[in-house]
Amino acid sequence: MPVRPRHLAAAAIAAPLGLAPATVLAAGFYLQEQGVTGLGRAYAGEAAIASDASTIYFNPAGMTRLESAEVQAGAHLLFPRSSTRNDGSRFTNANGQTSPVEGSEGDNPYDPTPLPSFYWAEPQSDRVWLGFGLGTHFGLKGEYDDDFFARYDSLETDLRVLNLQPSIAVQVSDRVSVGGGIDLQYADATLRAAIPDPIGPDPALDGEYRLEGDSWDVGYNLGVLIDLADTTRLGLHYRSGVTHTLKGTARVSMPENGPISRPVIATGEADLKLPDIASAALSHRFNERWTGLLQYTWFKWSNFDEIAVESNHPLAEQELEQDYRNSYALAIGAEYELNPAWTLRGGIQYDRTPTRDSHRSTRTPDGDRTWLSLGASWHPSERLSVDLGYSYVHVSSEDIELTREFDTGTVEYSGSTRGRVNILSAGLRYRY
Repeated sequence: MPVRPRHLAAAAIAAPLGLAPATVLAAGFYLQEQGVTGLGRAYAGEAAIASDASTIYFNPAGMTRLESAEVQAGAHLLFPRSSTRNDGSRFTNANGQTSPVEGSEGDNPYDPTPLPSFYWAEPQSDRVWLGFGLGTHFGLKGEYDDDFFARYDSLETDLRVLNLQPSIAVQVSDRVSVGGGIDLQYADATLRAAIPDPIGPDPALDGEYRLEGDSWDVGYNLGVLIDLADTTRLGLHYRSGVTHTLKGTARVSMPENGPISRPVIATGEADLKLPDIASAALSHRFNERWTGLLQYTWFKWSNFDEIAVESNHPLAEQELEQDYRNSYALAIGAEYELNPAWTLRGGIQYDRTPTRDSHRSTRTPDGDRTWLSLGASWHPSERLSVDLGYSYVHVSSEDIELTREFDTGTVEYSGSTRGRVNILSAGLRYRY
């Protein structure tokens, strides 16, 4: 009985693109880490505060509230940790014989991960601003040992979605500004997992697949900023979901006792449907020193309902259900002007996972996240600012109840996962 590449290609694409290391990311595989000052506030009030050029990402209308033209560069360094536990996973071959799936429970699969960003904003007239932003908005990277008990679900995942965002903002009146931008996105994925041998689960007998694909596509974002009063500001922002058609090559090495000995190579494509994102934020200045911040962000992760793989080889075609649910994040924070040289900030955030127990994968040891953040800015001169931030993200413990089907048999995973991440960030802003 042949090992059909359709199962392999579908699993290779669907699992990593639908499920990301929760310890590294925000909801699903979305990356919130797009501004250093924002990290220090747990991204509370980002669509309203417009305190620096990173407003290009969170609400481009905010460029009209900047004091002068600004260029900004920053980087986040993520230190994620994740652990998984095997609670009795099993393999049933084509003859109905059942055996346990054993192996290592997976050391932390994630290395320290840098996330750089860049922003430029400049006025073109009294009311019109132009800007540009560059960052990685979605992504994940992890690698397990070859004897990992869930190797038939995942061994290696490397997904990056780079976003280039030219933007414009117009001040409509003294209190209202609007803005928008084009999201030019490049997605690139490299994925790897094992194939069980028909005799039984044994790393020495396993086959393996590797899939590589990439895509360019376009989206947009729109924002409005309203001064409700001299001390209170409302920000609204919407970012369209982008559908990437990843095109690439799958290479399949058959198990030791598979039907053929030579590798199978096929081309294929699959849609990666990213979520729409909508935010509402408030910024209120209580006095000359204190500013309070609040933000609600909604993610239309239900876009990511399935992966449909199309290929030049009929056996490589398959559909795999993802069943993501819409999710949200709620953040509250504050800033304190200590003196003209120093600004302090802090915040907390609750970020709900879009994954469900029945579809959670070891590619996504994903759970609800709680952020605790602190940050500071040093202003050595009127033109220069140095920003620092730190966040601790706790990821809730969640169950993994997952089935992976192959023509050699069926793997039923039963386990649990938990994680955490520490994030350090630093940035430099120059106003001219």
